Amino acid sequence: MKSYSGLFGRIAAPGTLDAAVDRAARGKHERLRVQRFLADRAANVERLSNEIRCGEYRPRPYTQFGVLDPKPRLISCADFRDRVVHHAVCAVLAPLIDRRLIDDNYACRIGKGSHRALLRAQLLARRHGWFLKTDIRRYYDSVDHAILLGKLGRLCREPALQSLLATLIEHPIPGQAAGKGLPIGNLTSQWFANFYLDEMDHWLKEARRIPGYLRYMDDIACWADDKDQLFALAADLRVFLAERLGLQLKEERTQVAPVSEGMPFLGWRVHPGVLRQQGQRLRRQRRLLARREAAYLRGELGARQLQDCVRAISGPRRFLGYGAAIRSVIDV
Repeated sequence: MKSYSGLFGRIAAPGTLDAAVDRAARGKHERLRVQRFLADRAANVERLSNEIRCGEYRPRPYTQFGVLDPKPRLISCADFRDRVVHHAVCAVLAPLIDRRLIDDNYACRIGKGSHRALLRAQLLARRHGWFLKTDIRRYYDSVDHAILLGKLGRLCREPALQSLLATLIEHPIPGQAAGKGLPIGNLTSQWFANFYLDEMDHWLKEARRIPGYLRYMDDIACWADDKDQLFALAADLRVFLAERLGLQLKEERTQVAPVSEGMPFLGWRVHPGVLRQQGQRLRRQRRLLARREAAYLRGELGARQLQDCVRAISGPRRFLGYGAAIRSVIDV
C-alpha cells in the first residue's frame, strides 16, 4: 500500500477547515450550535486549527438518539466543531482511500451509490447461475480500533496525523466497549468502515478470483456458476473475517441460491430480468410519505420539505425505471 506524507498540515490549515464548515453546515443553518459557530466563524476556525496543530484538539461528547430505519439504530451525533474536523479529514484522506478501493465497492463514493450497485448486481446475475449473499453482524459496533489504526497508519505515515486519527477513532461512544466500534452518524465513520473491509475485497477478487463480486458497506454479494464454490467460499470467508478483521458473518442472512430466485440486496430483490422493491421497504416509504403529508396539512412542514421527501422516495423510480423491467445496464 502506498503511504503519503504532508497530509496533516493540509487538514489543519484554516482554509481546509473553513471549507469544511460550509459542508458541515449544509442544510443545518437553523440549528443553534451551527449558528453559534458561524457567528464567530473566523475566530472559531483559527482556534480549531491551532488546537489540531498543537495536538490539543479533543472531541466533545456525543449526543445520541435512536431511529428505526428499518431496524433500531443508535445514532451518535458529534458536536458541530467536531463535524467540521471530520469533513476536513475526509476532504484530504477520502481521495487517497478511494484510490485503494476496488471498482466494485459502491458505498460512499462519487459516481457509485446504491442504485448503481443494484444495476451492477443485476448484470452479474445475468452472467452467472448462483449467488452468495451475506453481511456482517453488528458491523459498525465490531470494527477493531487497533486494526483500523494500523491500516490507516500504513496509508498516512505522519505521527501527528496518526495521533489525530486515534483521537477521533478512540473517542468514547456511550454504551460501546472500549477499543471497538465506529459511531453511526459521522462522515469519518463511513469512510473508515468502507476502508476497513478493503482487505477482504482484494482477497476475494485477487486471491480467490471470484467470478462476480460487489460490496455496499457490509452487504457482500458474490456470483459463480458452481454452487459448491460459493458454499466453500462462505466457509473460508468466515475464517478470514474472524482471523484478520475480528468480524462475524450474520449466519441468518447468509444465503446461497440460484439467481432465478432473486437476491435480496439493499431493500430490493435482484432478478436477472427485473428489479423488485421489497414489500417492507415500500410499505415503510408509504408510511413516511403519509406522515409528511399530514405534517404539511397541519402546517408543521413546508412545501419545499414535502417536495424533497417526494423526490427522495421517487428517486429509484427515475433512476432504475421502478415498476418495469430495467432496459439499461452498466457497461463493463
